[in-house]
Amino acid sequence: MLNMKSLNLYQNSFKKFGVDPKSLLWKTRGAAHQRFRQFWAEIDFNNKTVLDIGCGFGEFGKFLLKRYKNVDYTGIDITAEFIEEAKKLVPTGKFRTIDFNKLNGQYAVVIASGVLNSNVEARLRGTSARQSDNLEYRKQAIKKMFSLTSDIFAFNMLGGHPAPQNDKDSNVWYSDSLEILDYCMTLTPRVILRANYHSKDFTILMFKPTKKGIIQL
Repeated sequence: MLNMKSLNLYQNSFKKFGVDPKSLLWKTRGAAHQRFRQFWAEIDFNNKTVLDIGCGFGEFGKFLLKRYKNVDYTGIDITAEFIEEAKKLVPTGKFRTIDFNKLNGQYAVVIASGVLNSNVEARLRGTSARQSDNLEYRKQAIKKMFSLTSDIFAFNMLGGHPAPQNDKDSNVWYSDSLEILDYCMTLTPRVILRANYHSKDFTILMFKPTKKGIIQL
């Protein structure tokens, strides 16, 4: 249900704005790049297989393939219109129209930028949206995305600590960054929180531990 609602939202945005950050629900291209920089600050993408979940038009992949060497980049999105444009804009990348929940296998690095911001509508079950529904949705998504990496999963999310005030009728939901961090640390003790670049956004990087300690990237 949630994916169908998200798909309809993005398809309608694409019809209205075309190949534009607004189709991806970004205010500007710069807003997306600000978040990308948090990944670059912590991860060496050289010689890595990279999965970009919710890749949109492949903007992150375009930068990776220019900035780093020997990157095997795959972008996925549920919106077929985005994927078709991404193939044109980033011809050296690999792109698929698929829900990340249907993926198996592993990539060295998994990225999710702007993917975990949806306001889960519990009203579909006859109630109003609640904090618990939104938190559980994020936990399940993080767990699945983390399972798709052999080394590191990095994502950003709207929110902060304490979480900004939420509007139950909005398309987005602000999370408590420390609540999300606590959950991530139940999956791995190797976690970085970056929350100094925006008042209502944060980035978390989760590293897969090994028997000998942290994987060296």
